[in-house]
Amino acid sequence: MERAGEDYLYSLRKLRGHADYIALNISSPNTPGLRDLQQPKQLGELLGMIKGELAGKPLLVKIAPDLEFSALDELIAVCEQEPVSGIIATNTTLDHSAVANDEEGGLSGTPLREKSTAIVRHLTNKTQLPIMGCGGISDSESAREKIEAGARLLQVYTGFVYRGPSLIRELAVL
Repeated sequence: MERAGEDYLYSLRKLRGHADYIALNISSPNTPGLRDLQQPKQLGELLGMIKGELAGKPLLVKIAPDLEFSALDELIAVCEQEPVSGIIATNTTLDHSAVANDEEGGLSGTPLREKSTAIVRHLTNKTQLPIMGCGGISDSESAREKIEAGARLLQVYTGFVYRGPSLIRELAVL
Protein backbone atom coordinates (compact mmCIF):
# COMPACT_ATOMS: atom_id res chain seq x y z
CA MET A 1 0.00 0.00 0.00
CA GLU A 2 3.03 2.25 -0.02
CA ARG A 3 2.20 3.32 -3.60
CA ALA A 4 -1.55 3.59 -3.07
CA GLY A 5 -1.60 7.34 -3.64
CA GLU A 6 0.10 6.96 -7.00
CA ASP A 7 -2.35 4.21 -8.00
CA TYR A 8 -5.37 6.32 -7.02
CA LEU A 9 -3.98 9.33 -8.88
CA TYR A 10 -3.39 7.27 -12.02
CA SER A 11 -6.96 5.92 -11.97
CA LEU A 12 -8.46 9.31 -11.11
CA ARG A 13 -6.71 11.00 -14.02
CA LYS A 14 -7.88 8.30 -16.44
CA LEU A 15 -11.50 8.14 -15.30
CA ARG A 16 -12.56 11.54 -13.92
CA GLY A 17 -13.75 12.78 -17.31
CA HIS A 18 -16.25 9.91 -17.46
CA ALA A 19 -17.59 10.16 -13.91
CA ASP A 20 -20.39 12.08 -12.23
CA TYR A 21 -18.64 11.63 -8.89
CA ILE A 22 -15.47 9.97 -7.61
CA ALA A 23 -15.76 7.09 -5.13
CA LEU A 24 -12.56 6.66 -3.17
CA ASN A 25 -12.80 3.03 -2.08
CA ILE A 26 -10.55 2.53 0.92
CA SER A 27 -12.48 -0.40 2.26
CA SER A 28 -12.32 -3.46 0.02
CA PRO A 29 -11.49 -6.43 2.24
CA ASN A 30 -10.15 -8.34 -0.77
CA THR A 31 -7.20 -5.99 -1.35
CA PRO A 32 -4.46 -6.67 1.20
CA GLY A 33 -3.64 -3.58 3.25
CA LEU A 34 -6.27 -1.35 1.62
CA ARG A 35 -8.29 -0.90 4.78
CA ASP A 36 -5.21 0.60 6.44
CA LEU A 37 -6.01 3.71 4.38
CA GLN A 38 -8.99 4.30 6.71
CA GLN A 39 -6.53 5.31 9.44
CA PRO A 40 -6.68 9.10 9.92
CA LYS A 41 -3.05 9.81 9.00
CA GLN A 42 -3.10 7.64 5.88
CA LEU A 43 -6.48 8.94 4.75
CA GLY A 44 -5.42 12.56 5.26
CA GLU A 45 -2.28 12.00 3.20
CA LEU A 46 -4.22 10.26 0.42
CA LEU A 47 -6.85 13.00 0.27
CA GLY A 48 -4.11 15.61 0.20
CA MET A 49 -2.55 13.90 -2.80
CA ILE A 50 -5.70 13.70 -4.88
CA LYS A 51 -7.60 16.88 -4.01
CA GLY A 52 -5.98 18.92 -6.77
CA GLU A 53 -6.96 16.33 -9.38
CA LEU A 54 -10.72 16.14 -8.82
CA ALA A 55 -11.56 18.59 -11.63
CA GLY A 56 -14.71 19.73 -9.84
CA LYS A 57 -16.07 16.21 -9.32
CA PRO A 58 -17.64 15.40 -5.94
CA LEU A 59 -15.51 12.99 -3.91
CA LEU A 60 -17.15 10.34 -1.75
CA VAL A 61 -15.14 8.08 0.54
CA LYS A 62 -16.35 4.46 0.73
CA ILE A 63 -15.78 2.92 4.15
CA ALA A 64 -15.91 -0.52 5.73
CA PRO A 65 -18.72 -1.67 8.01
CA ASP A 66 -16.22 -3.29 10.35
CA LEU A 67 -14.95 -0.04 11.90
CA GLU A 68 -15.62 0.74 15.54
CA PHE A 69 -17.64 3.90 16.16
CA SER A 70 -14.54 5.64 17.61
CA ALA A 71 -12.65 4.92 14.38
CA LEU A 72 -15.62 6.25 12.38
CA ASP A 73 -15.47 9.47 14.39
CA GLU A 74 -11.78 9.88 13.54
CA LEU A 75 -12.50 9.19 9.89
CA ILE A 76 -15.28 11.81 9.89
CA ALA A 77 -12.90 14.41 11.31
CA VAL A 78 -10.48 13.85 8.44
CA CYS A 79 -13.25 13.91 5.82
CA GLU A 80 -14.60 17.19 7.21
CA GLN A 81 -11.17 18.81 6.91
CA GLU A 82 -10.59 17.73 3.31
CA PRO A 83 -12.53 18.18 0.05
CA VAL A 84 -14.83 15.22 0.74
CA SER A 85 -18.40 15.66 -0.50
CA GLY A 86 -19.86 12.64 1.29
CA ILE A 87 -19.33 9.17 2.70
CA ILE A 88 -20.51 5.87 1.21
CA ALA A 89 -21.54 3.55 4.02
CA THR A 90 -20.64 0.73 3.52
CA ASN A 91 -18.56 -1.71 1.54
CA THR A 92 -18.52 -5.46 2.23
CA THR A 93 -17.85 -6.95 5.65
CA LEU A 94 -15.35 -9.52 6.87
CA ASP A 95 -17.83 -10.57 9.58
CA HIS A 96 -19.37 -13.85 8.40
CA SER A 97 -21.35 -14.52 11.58
CA ALA A 98 -24.64 -13.85 9.71
CA VAL A 99 -24.10 -16.80 7.36
CA ALA A 100 -23.24 -20.45 7.80
CA ASN A 101 -20.19 -20.99 5.62
CA ASP A 102 -16.42 -21.04 5.82
CA GLU A 103 -15.71 -18.84 2.81
CA GLU A 104 -13.26 -15.95 2.98
CA GLY A 105 -13.45 -12.44 1.62
CA GLY A 106 -16.03 -9.72 1.77
CA LEU A 107 -19.65 -10.50 2.43
CA SER A 108 -22.31 -8.30 0.81
CA GLY A 109 -26.06 -8.25 0.39
CA THR A 110 -28.73 -8.97 2.96
CA PRO A 111 -26.34 -10.24 5.71
CA LEU A 112 -24.75 -6.76 5.68
CA ARG A 113 -28.03 -4.83 5.98
CA GLU A 114 -28.24 -4.22 9.74
CA LYS A 115 -24.56 -3.47 10.21
CA SER A 116 -24.56 -1.01 7.31
CA THR A 117 -27.69 0.74 8.56
CA ALA A 118 -26.14 1.15 12.02
CA ILE A 119 -23.11 2.80 10.41
CA VAL A 120 -25.35 5.12 8.34
CA ARG A 121 -27.22 6.12 11.50
CA HIS A 122 -24.01 6.76 13.44
CA LEU A 123 -22.48 8.86 10.66
CA THR A 124 -25.66 10.89 10.22
CA ASN A 125 -25.64 11.72 13.93
CA LYS A 126 -21.99 12.83 13.81
CA THR A 127 -21.59 14.82 10.58
CA GLN A 128 -23.38 17.10 8.16
CA LEU A 129 -21.65 15.37 5.22
CA PRO A 130 -24.17 13.57 3.00
CA ILE A 131 -24.24 9.82 3.53
CA MET A 132 -24.82 7.38 0.67
CA GLY A 133 -26.39 4.24 2.08
CA CYS A 134 -25.04 1.01 0.67
CA GLY A 135 -25.14 -2.56 1.90
CA GLY A 136 -28.05 -4.95 2.02
CA ILE A 137 -30.44 -2.94 -0.14
CA SER A 138 -32.59 -5.55 -1.84
CA ASP A 139 -36.10 -4.05 -1.80
CA SER A 140 -38.02 -0.90 -0.93
CA GLU A 141 -38.13 -1.81 2.78
CA SER A 142 -34.33 -2.07 3.08
CA ALA A 143 -33.89 1.11 1.01
CA ARG A 144 -36.37 2.99 3.20
CA GLU A 145 -34.47 1.75 6.25
CA LYS A 146 -31.29 3.43 4.97
CA ILE A 147 -33.15 6.66 4.21
CA GLU A 148 -34.78 6.71 7.65
CA ALA A 149 -31.32 6.16 9.18
CA GLY A 150 -30.19 9.33 7.40
CA ALA A 151 -28.90 8.31 3.98
CA ARG A 152 -29.47 11.02 1.35
CA LEU A 153 -28.43 8.77 -1.52
CA LEU A 154 -28.45 5.02 -2.13
CA GLN A 155 -26.03 2.71 -3.90
CA VAL A 156 -27.10 -0.80 -4.85
CA TYR A 157 -25.07 -3.65 -6.22
CA THR A 158 -25.81 -7.12 -4.86
CA GLY A 159 -29.56 -6.46 -4.80
CA PHE A 160 -29.36 -5.31 -8.41
CA VAL A 161 -27.42 -8.44 -9.39
CA TYR A 162 -30.13 -10.68 -7.93
CA ARG A 163 -33.22 -8.59 -8.72
CA GLY A 164 -32.20 -6.83 -11.92
CA PRO A 165 -33.83 -3.65 -13.25
CA SER A 166 -37.08 -4.33 -11.38
CA LEU A 167 -35.27 -3.32 -8.16
CA ILE A 168 -34.47 0.10 -9.58
CA ARG A 169 -38.10 0.60 -10.64
CA GLU A 170 -39.22 -0.40 -7.14
CA LEU A 171 -36.78 2.03 -5.47
CA ALA A 172 -37.56 4.91 -7.83
CA VAL A 173 -40.99 5.41 -6.26
CA LEU A 174 -39.69 5.89 -2.69
